[in-house]
Parts: sequence; structure tokens; C-alpha cells
Amino acid sequence: MKVLVLNGSPKKDRSNTIQVTNAFVSGFPEGAEVKTINIYDKDIKPCRGCFACWASPDGTCAIKDDMAEIIAAIKEADIIIESFPLYFYGMPSQLKAVTDRCLSLAEPYMGTRSDDGQTFNKMRDPSIFKKKFVVISSCGYVELEPVYPALLAQYDLICGGRDRYTCILCPMGEVFMTGKAKRQIRVYLDDLKKAGAEYFENGFKLEAETIRKLQIPLLSPEGFATLTNSHMNEGGWAASRFEK
Repeated sequence: MKVLVLNGSPKKDRSNTIQVTNAFVSGFPEGAEVKTINIYDKDIKPCRGCFACWASPDGTCAIKDDMAEIIAAIKEADIIIESFPLYFYGMPSQLKAVTDRCLSLAEPYMGTRSDDGQTFNKMRDPSIFKKKFVVISSCGYVELEPVYPALLAQYDLICGGRDRYTCILCPMGEVFMTGKAKRQIRVYLDDLKKAGAEYFENGFKLEAETIRKLQIPLLSPEGFATLTNSHMNEGGWAASRFEK
């Protein structure tokens, strides 16, 4: 079983979300082959809407950059995990570029509609729907409901419905970078490892109760405010956190 992790955080290995993802993946069986690609290490240019990929018999993109490597990895993987922080109610820009460039995997759209009247893109290789897709995202907000609907609506359209992918959302992700609330973080990461094991044992699905448990905030809103304010006052959000 080949697992592809697309790390869409510009912080790369320092990402709060990749900690969540790594804990989840640590619950997979020993035989799972895990490959991680840091999107921000790659040269990925934005889609320019030329539709050369649709004109090509095999979907070859006219842009010559590292996207070909990512497409090849997607085709080879059995499980694809996108790991990223929520940026202004959406995905980080470089991951959005990757998403747009995946248009090459689809057939040209010619007014296709499903039996229930919904517009959709056919895939060049229908077997892509046999792959398992997981979205793992953390955010700095104290609750999930107001901030994720727009992003999830996009994935619903891409995947053909919420039941076509597994979604793990983590509120208060900034707790991970503070170096505090260690007990809560330890328990949460352990729950994620158990969820990873469940995902394999349960036919690549998570029980609704497991998802609900993983979405419970690590702290109270007041506790989170106190923690993040203290961290900011200590210079924890300084630009020096990023590699130059």
C-alpha cells in the first residue's frame, strides 16, 4: 500500500498540521510505504488556462515544472493525503496551484451532467476513484463550522461528494507551536494514531464518533486566547520562525 502525503504548508516540517498528519499516518500498518512531498520545495507554476492538457491525448501539461513529478506520484499512490493549514478560509496558494494543475487528470468538459443533473468532470482514468483520499487541515480558530464550509464545498465538487473522501479538521492548531498544553497535545496525537489504525482496519473509513472526537478543541476558547496571547507577546509569531 503506497501512501502519498502532500504537505501544503509553507512551514514544511515545522507545520502544525504535519504533526497531526504524521500522528495519523503512524497508526498505519508497518507495510505501508509513505512518501511525503513538501509542495513548497517544488517549482509549481499556476495553471494558465490554456487547456493544452485537454487537447493532449494523455493530458500532458504545457508547463514544464515539478508538477509532472506530483502527477506521477498521485497516479502511483493508493492513498493520497493532503495536509495543510487553513489560510483565509481556503488552502495555501501553492497547494491551490497544485489543485488547479490536476485539471490534466480530467477529460475535456463538454456539458457532462450526472443522472441527477449535476455538472461534473469525467476522469481520463476512472480508476483514480479507487484511490483513497484524505484531507487533514488545522486552523487557528476556536471552532470549525464557520470557517471550513467554503473549502469543503470545493473538495465535495472535486471528489464527487463528502462520502468520497475522509476529512480530519483540527481547531486551535496554533497550540502545537506554543510548546505548552503538552498533556492535551499528547492525548490528541495518540488519538490520531489510533484513528490511523482504525482507518485501515475499517476499510479506509473513520467512524463518525472518531471524527467528532478529533474535532473537539484542545482548550476552552478562553484558555486558547490566554495561551496564544502569551505566545505572541513572547515573540512566538515572529518572522524568524521561517527559513530565510
